[in-house]
Amino acid sequence: MSDYEALGGEPGLRAIVNDFIDREAGDFIVGFFFEGHDLARIKEMEFQLASAHLGGPHRYTGRGMGSTHAPHPINAGHFRRRLAILRTVLREHGADEAIIERWLDHDRRLESLVTNGQECAQ
Repeated sequence: MSDYEALGGEPGLRAIVNDFIDREAGDFIVGFFFEGHDLARIKEMEFQLASAHLGGPHRYTGRGMGSTHAPHPINAGHFRRRLAILRTVLREHGADEAIIERWLDHDRRLESLVTNGQECAQ
């Protein structure tokens, strides 16, 4: 069974992604990045990306991670906040810890593309 299937297939993964993006958009640390952006599109792109790396049937059709995030001053602290929110949402949805770690490991490999190597302000 794939991680995608273990998370409940399309309905389960969409519920997770919807909660995750809503939580990020309302977060006091990273929420400002979402202001004025189409949350439905962000949810769809996040769903496609997650489905693809979790063994689901969907393919990511969005722009590259670097070009998508380059206009935003996302630093390593913001990225870590994203990972913490994702972990919390996955746990709340009852995801197995091994799946959570695989998902977080996948996202960690994208950090340099999303942050453009920006460290946290000291």
